[in-house]
Amino acid sequence: MAKNVVIRDVVYSEVPSVEIPLSGASGVAEFVDTSDATLDNASKLPAGVTAYAGGTKYTGTASENGSADLTASGATVTVPAGYYPEQASKSVAAGSATAPSTISSTSASVVTGTNTITLSKSVSVTPQVSAGYIASGTAGSSNVSLTASVTTKAAATITPGTSAQTIAAGTYLTGAQTIAGDPDLVAANIVAGKTIFNVAGTAKIPAVSQDSTTKVLSIS
Repeated sequence: MAKNVVIRDVVYSEVPSVEIPLSGASGVAEFVDTSDATLDNASKLPAGVTAYAGGTKYTGTASENGSADLTASGATVTVPAGYYPEQASKSVAAGSATAPSTISSTSASVVTGTNTITLSKSVSVTPQVSAGYIASGTAGSSNVSLTASVTTKAAATITPGTSAQTIAAGTYLTGAQTIAGDPDLVAANIVAGKTIFNVAGTAKIPAVSQDSTTKVLSIS
């Protein structure tokens, strides 16, 4: 910032610097106005570099640093204070995320329909993540094996008897189930008053009687 200079009562306005000849005509001493300088700490200058500010001479103390002075811990890079004459960089260790070798899960549920059986299972997949920088991507399992305990019944022929026979709910039929029939299941072969498998009987049982005097048998 230029200021006025007074020499022998003569005012010289807006003078940025003053040069005074040295003895022996060996040059000049230059005096520059440094009152508007903002430098106030030697640590802001590289080590060995000097500068004047506000009439004070500063000799730099800032160490010269480079890439080797940078440190990395996890995803954090620490840049120590100092002077960097050129670009510095530090690589952060690469991380990884992979699918786990095992998958935790709950018991499978079985839902059966007319012609289908559905197995459903709640699974929890937690990626295995190593320390380091991960740019993008996901880790999971594209194949989940479902194992369920299912009651099955192979092909069989069910013959009606005197008591009901049932196939438990949720049973998966691996073969055809045949309900046996009988051509003799007709009304004429069933006593009147009885019903077998919704077939009402019509057969009458003869009534036999004997006269106690004549001993004659009667069939009606």
